[in-house]
This record gives sequence, structure tokens and C-alpha cells, in this order.
Amino acid sequence: MKKRTLNAPKPFDYVIFAVLILFACICLYPFISMLLISFASEGDYYSSYFIVIPWHFNVDAYRFIFTQGRIHFALLESILVSVGYTFYALFLTSLGAYALSNTRMPGNRIFFIFVLITMFFGGGLIPFYLTVKGLGMIDNPLSLIIPFGVNAFYMIILRNFFRQVPKSIIESCKLDGANEVIIFFRFMLPLAKAGLITIGLFYFVDKWNDWYWPMLFIHSSDLNPLALEIRNMLSGNTAVDFSGIDLTYQKGKEAAMVVFAILPIMAIVPFCQKFLVKGIMIGSVKE
Repeated sequence: MKKRTLNAPKPFDYVIFAVLILFACICLYPFISMLLISFASEGDYYSSYFIVIPWHFNVDAYRFIFTQGRIHFALLESILVSVGYTFYALFLTSLGAYALSNTRMPGNRIFFIFVLITMFFGGGLIPFYLTVKGLGMIDNPLSLIIPFGVNAFYMIILRNFFRQVPKSIIESCKLDGANEVIIFFRFMLPLAKAGLITIGLFYFVDKWNDWYWPMLFIHSSDLNPLALEIRNMLSGNTAVDFSGIDLTYQKGKEAAMVVFAILPIMAIVPFCQKFLVKGIMIGSVKE
């Protein structure tokens, strides 16, 4: 009789694998469906049931997008705002997380409670808008960056990263004459690289997909980011020049716009994958 090795899969493991594969297919289905619809003809779309097969492959929907004059400027606007916001928010979040990770700091628990309160209670939409307006940032891309500097939840996650750094490293740095600034920039930030990249990706995706706050703060259509521009195009709030365009069906245009907005994120995630795996495991191992 053969003995079962310790790492050999059990029958129930195959059930788990099957469920995970099914769940992955369910998650991928919307994107794959949008991708296929964007390349399909109107006849392909209306003759399909579960999934659209682009038998009559065409790129009319993408030609429609790229012939719109504003979409290129909106893409550049989104890149500048999202990248600038990510570095700005990461800097402020890492400073706050490092301070909260120091259990010897006077009033540490009180400040931590204040941070937690902001996760459940806000000042209200109208006071927030009036504050931004009072600072003269309406119709300015800075209104999408400066008021949103810190996410309390991300700060708490990054604080857990800093708290996992052995205290012996910090003590040895202090014995060598390093102050808090040197410890933070030369030791803590490199050791928390996985956490910084994970939180940075979260910040980038949040800002990239944001259309609500630009709708409130940006009144000039020339400054619309990509998410708001696509939202306006889909809802018919943007004047579109149809001259010289071979019009495709509405669903194809909508699918192409969705794919166009998702592709930059999909291009970034593979480079951050190994850091995301470590970042998701934050707090799973304690000393």
C-alpha cells in the first residue's frame, strides 16, 4: 500500500481548484465579452446569445473613439493627474503611517482614533465643495489631487507594514547616529517597498476610475480626465463630430470605450503582481 505524501493533493483540493477556476472565469467573462463585442459587427452581436463571436471582425468602434478630438487630451490628463496624485498621496500616507507605527509617540492611540473616525464620518459634500472653491481650485486639475491626499484605510495598512519591521533595525540605526528622517527615507521606505507599491496601485486605480469628483470640480471640458470624458460620451453629454465616421452600433462603441479605459490598468498590474501577492498577505505572519 502506497503512502500518501504530505504535499499530495487531496480529493477535496480538486473541488477547490475547480471552484477557483470557475470563479476566475466569472471574473474574466465581462472583460472578454466587452473585448469581443468591441470587434464584432452589429449582426454578430444580435445573432449571439451567451457570448459574442466577432465573425465579421472590424475596428470601426475604435476608429470612432480615436477620431474624437478630446479623447487623446483626456487620456493625457488622466495620466498626469493619476501619476501625480499617486506620488503625492503615497508621500503623505507613508509619513502618517510611519508616525502611527511608533508606539512610543505621545498620543499615538488618540491620533489613531482620529484617523479611524475619518473612515466613518465625513464633513459633507457641500462644505467640501465650498472649501475647494474657497481655495480657488475649481476648474483646476489640482482640485483632483490636493484635497484627496490621504486615505485612512490605506494608511492603516501601510502602518502594519512599518510595524512588521524589527525594532532592532531601528535601534541599531539610532545607535549609529541616524535621526528619524534618515531612518524613514533610507531604511523604512525600502523595507516597505511591497506595501508602497500595493497602496500606490490602489491610489492610481482609484484616481484613474474617478469621474464623480471631476464632474463637480472641473467645469471646462478641455480639462476632463478620461473617465469623465467616456462617461459623458456614453451618456450623450458630449457633442460628437460624426462627419467622416462609418458609424457602428451603440453597444460596440460602448464596449470599445470600456476596453480603452481598462487597458492602461491591465498594462501596469503584471509589473506589480509579485508585490501585490506580498501586499495582500499583510499581517498574516506575526513575530
